[in-house]
Amino acid sequence: MLPKEAIKEFKEIYRKKYGVELSEAEASLHANNLIQLYKPAYQKFMEKQQEHHEPDTNKNQ
Repeated sequence: MLPKEAIKEFKEIYRKKYGVELSEAEASLHANNLIQLYKPAYQKFMEKQQEHHEPDTNKNQ
């Protein structure tokens, strides 16, 4: 669940982009769905970033 400030920000972005004023419930639903959509891709990206920045401990052996 996103914090109220994030929902408020999402509502404002949505209004500016689409010209539609969402209710709190609609904004919460859409924002949380968007987060759930991108969450797996973001997690995979972060795993790859971590692998890239971890020192290779086998090189010195």
